[in-house]
Amino acid sequence: MKAKALLAGILTTAVLTGCGVTNKGVNDTAFRNRNVTEPTRVNNPITNDNRFNTDRNFTNTDLTPVRNNTGFNNNSRMRVADEVADRIVALPEVDKANVIVTNDNAYVSARLVNNTNGLSRDVERKIADQVKAADPNINDVYCSVNPGFYNQMTNYSNNIRNGRPVEGFYNDFTTSVRQVFPDHFNR
Repeated sequence: MKAKALLAGILTTAVLTGCGVTNKGVNDTAFRNRNVTEPTRVNNPITNDNRFNTDRNFTNTDLTPVRNNTGFNNNSRMRVADEVADRIVALPEVDKANVIVTNDNAYVSARLVNNTNGLSRDVERKIADQVKAADPNINDVYCSVNPGFYNQMTNYSNNIRNGRPVEGFYNDFTTSVRQVFPDHFNR
């Protein structure tokens, strides 16, 4: 009987201890700021050595004391690939096209000559082949013939060409891409 009471007490203590564990109060700052650009060589022993001109007040330095943590983690590098779009438009099935490249992804919006059946696998493959032939650094090509997405991509392309800062519409672009290509983000 004493053994059963002792065993019940130990099990109750173990269960209550296990259920009481939370992460409240845990210092997770290091994990929360993972996308922050960290300064390197903060304790640089040669900082005050004039031979290396590493002083930030030195007139010919290329060092910049500004830390811009915009939250984009360099994902905001977008460019319009007009030469790729021209290759896509050269296909007999395609009337117009926009191509925006981010990192190693190409997002293509196209208007087909005869868009009664939507985007066939054959035309999608031809478009992807043209993109990858024009830019071998592209790993993934995402194609859409959605008219709304085509209009949005036209606006994004014009904004980039006109020098508008990408940070101003990058979140909107990402939201649009997530809506049109949800499988890309649900891997």
